[in-house]
Amino acid sequence: MKSVLSALPRQDDHAENSTLFSWALEPEYGRLTVACSPGAGGILVVRISGDIDVTTLPAFGSHLVEAIDERLPFVLDLTDVQFCCAAALSILDVMAARARRLAVPWAVTGNNSVRRPLTAMGMATTIPYCADLEDAFCRVAKEIHQGGRSA
Repeated sequence: MKSVLSALPRQDDHAENSTLFSWALEPEYGRLTVACSPGAGGILVVRISGDIDVTTLPAFGSHLVEAIDERLPFVLDLTDVQFCCAAALSILDVMAARARRLAVPWAVTGNNSVRRPLTAMGMATTIPYCADLEDAFCRVAKEIHQGGRSA
């Protein structure tokens, strides 16, 4: 059975900004929303919003594992994440290593709640962090052209 992440639109589809799926944790478990949609050049956009804390960390990790396992180029948009716990950085670090092993082009973008911990922990060199969504798309597109996998 294929994952919802692999349900990318065909080239003849006209819904470029359609959401492939959207998922949210119940309020008693914390605030975390995941939405996946096609982006420019066949690059998937996985948008996560809310708080990445001890209550939402397992869901955050499982969605990232699914994204990598699909082996499609993607951008992880954490712009709307209000809080990012230190354990989330470990998940991002493991994900970065897995993406390198599988040759999956990807990049992360986010606000200061993501950038600051990455920089403080010295992880900005191992996790492909970009200042904004446009830079993230450019980075992933460049990796695709340099031999990474494409959709």
